[in-house]
Amino acid sequence: MTKHPPNRRGISFEVGAQLEARDRLKNWYPAHIEDIDYEEGRVLIHFKRWNHRYDEWFCWDSPYLRPLEKIQLRKEGLHDEDGSSEFQINQQVLACWSDCRFYPARVTAVNKD
Repeated sequence: MTKHPPNRRGISFEVGAQLEARDRLKNWYPAHIEDIDYEEGRVLIHFKRWNHRYDEWFCWDSPYLRPLEKIQLRKEGLHDEDGSSEFQINQQVLACWSDCRFYPARVTAVNKD
């Protein structure tokens, strides 16, 4: 029985998909998916501009994988043409941080986009 990759906003689990990955020295680098192991639930990551000997297997739900471009994530959710927002100043929300985890937060400003 094969596993299915998680639905993580901004990360497409397919060979060649672009993302950022954190290496063993805790530095983030642009990378892409080289291979997918559906049985073990992991992906082989190749760090761009690095030799393939540094490729590394990550669990696909690892916090050491994150979307490459954060700006696109904000625009993915835009569907309203009138510019109205569902958020209000001082509203308590859960916000997605750069590690793809959600944390309690408070709305301090509402932009039209």
